[in-house]
Amino acid sequence: MSNVTALKVVKSVKSVSKSKRMSKRLRRQGAAAIGVGLVAGTLTALSLSHLAHGIELVTAAPSWEAWAMAVGIDLGFVMLELSQLAAATDKVAKQISRFTKPAIVGTLVGSAAMNGFAFAAQVSGLMIAPAVVLGLAIPGLIYAMTRVGAGLYIDCHTRG
Repeated sequence: MSNVTALKVVKSVKSVSKSKRMSKRLRRQGAAAIGVGLVAGTLTALSLSHLAHGIELVTAAPSWEAWAMAVGIDLGFVMLELSQLAAATDKVAKQISRFTKPAIVGTLVGSAAMNGFAFAAQVSGLMIAPAVVLGLAIPGLIYAMTRVGAGLYIDCHTRG
């Protein structure tokens, strides 16, 4: 018969301190991800309003149809981007990218055009150019914030 002795694993002070620092960093990263998401959500709400207005002006469609189309365009590109980021494997990401990438580009361009048009419809003269630039910038900001916020959030939840 042999004696079995239980070994105690003692964490060093350095590893505990390092672990606490990493936990704090991950919490800050998660908070930043939520903050970025809130700003992206606010910009999306603004974009939806301008996009629906632009669609109404161009198509003379009823308000509910313009809003439905706006939701499909703006939330469509956000959800397609999140789908790419959330793909569990590289194989799935590659398979869906054939569809997501062109759809994202198309919806971003459409959203930018309608946002620019809706902003420009509110002003005249020299203010048209800055209004169009602001309208064009909104979908780009939404896209960038979606990528950054989701990336931060996914990273902090896969580590912690």
